[in-house]
Amino acid sequence: MTRDILSTDRLRLREITPADLPFLHRIFGDEECMRYYPGIKTFDETESWFRRLAFDSYTNHGFGLWAVVDRKSGALLGDCGITLQETSAGLEPEIGYHLWRDHWGKGYAVEAATACRDHALKTLGLARIVSIVRPDNIPSQRVAGRVHRRRETFLKSARPDDSGTEFYLYITDRT
Repeated sequence: MTRDILSTDRLRLREITPADLPFLHRIFGDEECMRYYPGIKTFDETESWFRRLAFDSYTNHGFGLWAVVDRKSGALLGDCGITLQETSAGLEPEIGYHLWRDHWGKGYAVEAATACRDHALKTLGLARIVSIVRPDNIPSQRVAGRVHRRRETFLKSARPDDSGTEFYLYITDRT
């Protein structure tokens, strides 16, 4: 039995299970869905991603990426949740989201990410939550802009010898 984490008007966010991985790989193996990432992932890379950012994170941090499920149909739409990511301020909790493209433009990402933001600040008691978005990822900027209170720019390096790539850091502090 999977554990429900959050519920909104239209969505249920629950822990991801290994049975979800084939559908999630559909997202991570799709060129259009992964357009703003370095590339698509193999099934093994997708499994490793969710092992680190979901399964291990649930145990180690009490949060991670969660399955986004349509409450009415029960269909899996993608994932959204809180992971620890490197920012200009160090390691910070970040809201990330990935939906299958048939579900884009319906407000699901904003709804799920807003629920994660509120959960992070109110339930988990975190002082600050962020989202990291590439400057060319306009759809994700629209989501993060509706979820967070302010935006900064920072350089993120992929490798130690990398001078860095510019990203937007969307931020909400607990008030």
